[in-house]
Amino acid sequence: MSSIRHRAELASLLRQKSLVRGEFTLASGKKSNYYLDCRLTTLDARGALLTGHCILELLDEMGVQPDAIGGLSMGADPVVSAALVVSAIENRPLSGFLVRKEAKQHGRQKQIEGIENLQGKKVAIVDDVCTTGGSTQQAIAAAEHAGAQVVAVACLVDREEGGSDALRAKYNFRSVFTARELLAG
Repeated sequence: MSSIRHRAELASLLRQKSLVRGEFTLASGKKSNYYLDCRLTTLDARGALLTGHCILELLDEMGVQPDAIGGLSMGADPVVSAALVVSAIENRPLSGFLVRKEAKQHGRQKQIEGIENLQGKKVAIVDDVCTTGGSTQQAIAAAEHAGAQVVAVACLVDREEGGSDALRAKYNFRSVFTARELLAG
């Protein structure tokens, strides 16, 4: 299946399963007349497969070949997992990692799970939705603090509310979709 078909089918699934219209308060505190609950799509079997393909295709379009892909738990978890599975299916396996909001207070007290050492690794940071970019910035900060080089930043849906502009100013940032595209369909 081509990248165009992956993208079109994923857009349809996101509209059907994840796009909810109504009055909502976002994590940023802003009010919105729609909500994107992407996990309803990224945790669906077909949605996960399409998400993995679309994220890897986006990274290809961005011209990057990361050693690993990761993001802030919880929104990034299914996106990372989907991309990892598809990378294995396509015989170009990536490593994955998840970033906790703060380091665990017990055990090994890690903030980054899934990879022992990010030092010198080229990484892509992903998320499901970008609004203010705060979650993505947290994941970037943790990865850079661990010695990784962030070569790409990507999200499934950009709400175009300022976060992507801030990320784009400093990083190679792209989204698979904009909220405007999904709302128009």
